[in-house]
Amino acid sequence: MSDPSEAFLSYTRMDDEYFGGAITSLKRLLELGVRVVTGDRTFSIFQDVDGIEFGQKWKPRLAAAISASRFLIPIVTPLFFTSDPCRDELKQFVEHEKSLGREDLILPIYFVTAPVLERPELLKDDELAREIGSRQRYDWRVQADLPPDDPQIRRSVRQLAQSIASAIARTSGPAPAPAPPTAHRGDDAPDDEAYRLVKSLGPERETKKLQKLVLWVDDRPDNNIIERRSMAAYNVNFVLAESTGQALAELRRQPFDAIISDMGRPRDSRAGYTLLEAVRASGDQTPYFIYAGSRDPAHVREALSRGAQGVTNMGAELLQMLLQALNLPNAPAPS
Repeated sequence: MSDPSEAFLSYTRMDDEYFGGAITSLKRLLELGVRVVTGDRTFSIFQDVDGIEFGQKWKPRLAAAISASRFLIPIVTPLFFTSDPCRDELKQFVEHEKSLGREDLILPIYFVTAPVLERPELLKDDELAREIGSRQRYDWRVQADLPPDDPQIRRSVRQLAQSIASAIARTSGPAPAPAPPTAHRGDDAPDDEAYRLVKSLGPERETKKLQKLVLWVDDRPDNNIIERRSMAAYNVNFVLAESTGQALAELRRQPFDAIISDMGRPRDSRAGYTLLEAVRASGDQTPYFIYAGSRDPAHVREALSRGAQGVTNMGAELLQMLLQALNLPNAPAPS
């Protein structure tokens, strides 16, 4: 076997064939993109182009490749969740990730809408789908239908490469210290993960109790679990609302340090703007961020003109903007 790769690409050949080799093309562009943004000429992504649908024959080889890789990049489609090899790869890497004491080494790329991720009644019965659903996903569904030479592809690859570069930088140091043993707390288990994140950020942040309260408005709050965990490490607390009406009720009940909203919700494709207009019309100037599927310059300009402080579809960028707006210490410098 060749030298270990930094990342392992998990996908189905049928998806790659249907899209005319677009997944293989994305893998090659992504390798180049990460090399360009990091300066590391050796970065590579392992791709089994010959036997991905016959994974059982290659099990020892794939297991070795998975354990030697720093990241797993699953190409998420409906076929991914029905592919035994893909499920095995995801399960193996989850165990590998746990053995390292980490929870940030799986970087899903959402390629084709998967009903199991969109329908709660299906998600609850699929443990591995829940594993993907609990993590930040890079939405590639629009780009999947674009030709490889479309300018938007290069721009999106660069954004994705920068996210991977950030993940590389984040994982270059020691793994987070595990949380001390505690009794099982049922639904409170995610708090243990937030505790490990706090520990990994240094004792100075753990001791500074700078409590901030953020209203997060999204009709699918489970899509943002990872983002909230990362923010919780900075002593940010949340109140969740799943509708504009519920958000306005929460705003009447108490003040918030910031508001994060998605864009489209049932019966209102521009609900993010509806809420923003209501907030600003009341004289409330609370920092307002839109976390949605687009960061197109035209959409950013429109949101800013309406009174928002930022628009993004990238979790790391959202964290950066929020920390700066809240004047929290050690906020990342603007790019």
